[in-house]
Amino acid sequence: MNVAFQVEACTNADGSREIVSIECDPTSEDASEALEAEELGAGTWQFEFVVPGSFDGSESIFRKLSRYGLDGDALQEACAEAIRAAGLEKGEGARMS
Repeated sequence: MNVAFQVEACTNADGSREIVSIECDPTSEDASEALEAEELGAGTWQFEFVVPGSFDGSESIFRKLSRYGLDGDALQEACAEAIRAAGLEKGEGARMS
């Protein structure tokens, strides 16, 4: 099972980006290093990507997000938490905000 993520991040008052929501769902799409990034408004971005269900944070997709001001380690942990909260091993989807 692969996992599709949709992450929304905003620029805070200090000028750094913080994750404001994460959605994840199991998917039959292939995991890849492709990253879709869309600016939703001034300082607000949405990112979409697919990783293997067994991701460990070493995937380069997490490093790619650093160019947008997101910490790869923090993002990886947030994604892992979203998967745990979703109970994806049971095939359920979830949303964390």
